[in-house]
Amino acid sequence: MNANMIQHHENYEQRLNRSFRTIGKEYDYDSVTAEFREFREFKVKWKRSCGWAEFEVSDYLIDSPKEVTEGLAETIFSKIVGKNRKKCSDTMEKWITSDDFVRRKQPIYLERCKNIAGTAVGEIIDLNESYQRLIDLGIIEFDENVKITWTKRPNVKRVGYCSVLMKVVMISSLFDTTEIPLFVTDFVLYHELIHVKRGFNPFEQRHGDDFSAQEDLYPMADEARRWLKKLRLYF
Repeated sequence: MNANMIQHHENYEQRLNRSFRTIGKEYDYDSVTAEFREFREFKVKWKRSCGWAEFEVSDYLIDSPKEVTEGLAETIFSKIVGKNRKKCSDTMEKWITSDDFVRRKQPIYLERCKNIAGTAVGEIIDLNESYQRLIDLGIIEFDENVKITWTKRPNVKRVGYCSVLMKVVMISSLFDTTEIPLFVTDFVLYHELIHVKRGFNPFEQRHGDDFSAQEDLYPMADEARRWLKKLRLYF
């Protein structure tokens, strides 16, 4: 990291600290520190006791405006004290769900994913074709920001995974075979794309009734579920 980058990092971290200290005082926290960390996922970790708190904040926010970090601090402190705020601040949500955020942060996220092939084209199956079939069915719309990729190594514990914020969908290379019907692979991809389509909502139940209703729009949803159950594979 060159001197210029170090200076920028220090300035951003100072602003982060000011934001968290300012909001912390409103919640009777007199000693507050916050620093950026290179987490793979977008998250915040904290330790706290009476009157003090320490935060580690995802560095995906390192270049965010003051209003965003203050909005995050407000959300976290209200959660800590039990107010159970139902959503992030509008300013923060708008910033982290923008196309610009995805374009700038997605490459960083992909670099931090270890078991990722970086391509939708497998040895046998092309996930781009699966994506197109879902679009042709009219149950998913094309999104130029979505990155679909196989995993490098087969993942049997979690056959599909997505980052809603980064718009990245990873499918286990276990499905890169002719032994599993294409409609099952398409369904697994569809499941993850539903999450991306529904967007960022950290307080939402991931697989509630609304989600299941959207899953059922896939014509062979029940057959696909039976296949996954038979193979003992899970999302």
